[in-house]
Amino acid sequence: MKKVCPYLLIVILFNVFVSCGTDPDNKNLNSYNWLLSTPEEQSLNSTLLEEGFTQAEAKGYIYSIIVIRNGKIAAERYFHNHNSSSYQTIRSVSKSFLSAFIGIAVEKGILRLDQKLVDLFPEYEQYISDARINNITIDHLLKMRSGFRGDDEFYFTFTYSNDWVKEILSSTLNFDPGTKMGYSTAATHLLCVVLARASGKTALEFANENFFGKCGFDVRDWLRDPQGNYFGGNDIYLTTRDMAVLGLIYLNNGVLDGKQIVPEDWVEKSLVKYSGSSTGSWGQWTKIGYGYLWWLGEVNDYKIFSALGHGGQFVFCVPSLNMIIATQSYPDSDWDQADVQERGVIDIIADYILPAAE
Repeated sequence: MKKVCPYLLIVILFNVFVSCGTDPDNKNLNSYNWLLSTPEEQSLNSTLLEEGFTQAEAKGYIYSIIVIRNGKIAAERYFHNHNSSSYQTIRSVSKSFLSAFIGIAVEKGILRLDQKLVDLFPEYEQYISDARINNITIDHLLKMRSGFRGDDEFYFTFTYSNDWVKEILSSTLNFDPGTKMGYSTAATHLLCVVLARASGKTALEFANENFFGKCGFDVRDWLRDPQGNYFGGNDIYLTTRDMAVLGLIYLNNGVLDGKQIVPEDWVEKSLVKYSGSSTGSWGQWTKIGYGYLWWLGEVNDYKIFSALGHGGQFVFCVPSLNMIIATQSYPDSDWDQADVQERGVIDIIADYILPAAE
C-alpha cells in the first residue's frame, strides 16, 4: 500500500479508558455524542488492549486509537499531548467521506454514475489534449479507474500549480479509462469539484447540509485550491471521534441514530471489490481490494473495509465483530516513512485489538 496517500500539515489528540453512558465531559460541543462503555462490557480483553496501547505509544507517531464495539466506545487512548477535542488533517480518509457525499448526490438526482466528467467543465475543454479524458465518468473516478496519473508522479505537480483543475485536465492519462485501477488524488479532486458544480453549492456546504450537520458535528478546516474549490479526497480536519462516525454509519447500512444519512444501496455498492485480487497483500492486510473510495480486504482472516489516510489515519471496520478502530497519526511523513507508520498501525490492530475480541 506504499505510495497510496499524500501529505501536507498537522494538529493533535488524549489518554483514557472510558466509562458507561454518554460523554458529559466532552468539551467539543460540535462533536458527535458517542455512547461510552468499557472493554469488559463489550467482551474485549482489556489486558490485550492495554498492551496494544503501550506499543502504540512507544512508536512515537501514533496520536490516538479508539476501539468501538456494538456502537459504543469501549476504549480510547491519546498520546503525545493529543486529546479527544484535537483536530488534525485526516488525509485520504477524506476520500471515503467524499464517497458518502457523492452517494447522497446520486440519490438526490444531482449526479449520475454514467455522467461524463467533461460535461461539467466546459470552460476547460480547450485545454484537454488527451481525447481519452472525454470518456471518463463519475463511476471511473469513484473506482480509481479514470487513468489520471498517480500520486507518486503527479500529486505535487497539480497541487503546486495555480489552477489544479486545469493542470489535471490538460495532463496525459496513464491508461484508458475503466481498464484498470490507478490511485489518483487528482481524480478525487475533480470529483469534489464536480459535486460542487452539479449541486450549486460548495462541497463543504453540501457536506454540512447533507452529512456533517445530520451527524451533529462540523469540520474545523478543509484545504482549498487556488480557485476556492475544496480539496477532493484530502485534508478535511476532524477529531478522531468524529472521523469514526463514518465507520459507524457504514457498519449500520447508512443509518446513524435512526436517521438514514447515506443511502443503504450506496453503502452496499461502495463496499464491492471493483479492483484487486485474492492474493494482494500489504503487511498483515491481505486480499486487498478497492470499492467506491474504500479499501477492502482481510486482516487475521476477518473481512474488513477501511478508510485510509497517509501516515496512519484509519477508520478500520470489522463487520463480523461489529467493531471500528479509528486512529490518527503523524500526517506529514515522506512516502517511505508513511508506509512504515501505516503498517505499524495495522500491526497494532492485528496483534492486539482484533485478538482482544476473540
